[in-house]
Amino acid sequence: MNKVVVGLISLEVLIFLILILSIVMPSMGIILAGIGENNVTVSTMLQIGNVFPEIEGITINSGSSIDLTPNSTTTVIVEIIAKDYNGEGDISNVTAEFFDNSASFYGDSDDNNYHYTNSSCSIDTSYGDIYEINATCSFVVEYYANNATWNLTSLIMDNSSLSDLDSNTQIVNTLLALSLPDTIDYGEVNATAVSLEKMANVTNAGNVKMNLSLSGYAVNVGDGNAMNCTLGSIKNISIDYEKYNLTASTSGILTLSQFETDYTNLTSNIAVKEFDLNYRQNDGNPTADAINQTYWRIYVPLGVADSCSGNIVFGAVQATGS
Repeated sequence: MNKVVVGLISLEVLIFLILILSIVMPSMGIILAGIGENNVTVSTMLQIGNVFPEIEGITINSGSSIDLTPNSTTTVIVEIIAKDYNGEGDISNVTAEFFDNSASFYGDSDDNNYHYTNSSCSIDTSYGDIYEINATCSFVVEYYANNATWNLTSLIMDNSSLSDLDSNTQIVNTLLALSLPDTIDYGEVNATAVSLEKMANVTNAGNVKMNLSLSGYAVNVGDGNAMNCTLGSIKNISIDYEKYNLTASTSGILTLSQFETDYTNLTSNIAVKEFDLNYRQNDGNPTADAINQTYWRIYVPLGVADSCSGNIVFGAVQATGS
């Protein structure tokens, strides 16, 4: 065959192949760099693997300081907003720890005074867009949790065990509260006699050390009487005849003189007395601490009879250094 003919055929084949490649290669994402051109554009590609989840915000108790409940528990709600650009369903677990910022730390063991843990906060994927979740963490906090600045630290994890850790703080307020028995019953006491001693336990139902304020009245506050009686010529027992001791018990029968020596007069006006009753520290035994005794007697003068009743007002006052 003539060399000229062969050359023409080869040229036609080459042109045909170039035409085919110009159609096929762009559809395959392939670009031929032009030979001898000043600028060449090359496509770049990347497949992203997993993305770390992120905590966007933590709100403790709706943003307000925390008021505890005397001698009971308070549920503290924490809202955590988080996102994961792999999709909200990639967030697999949210945990949180709530602790006294000065007395404890993240990872510490639980104690009702200073550290609480929630290992399975609830996750709401209906919140926000396709990347966001709202996690709710609840903590049942005891009345004797420390009055302090508390830290909420949350850990979120995704299905690949990637995580994010973030925190916020809130104040647990002072709780001054006490509890006592409903009545002090002196029983039957003869006229001109001193009752036997009766004990009234005072329990600190708050979260700070407390002293006591004391006052009394028969019918109306400030009436100057300890009790009002149903019969008799005067029908009232003066406030001076009801007395207490906050430090020591004196057993047995006492004369009026002994009674006046060993006990302190109750008054109509509020009197603050040192008591130094600490708040509860023992999680396991509610009667192990935070309880102290007060001791009471009353003298019955002439001029009263039948049944008598009155009121003693106990108050909690924050002690120095608490």
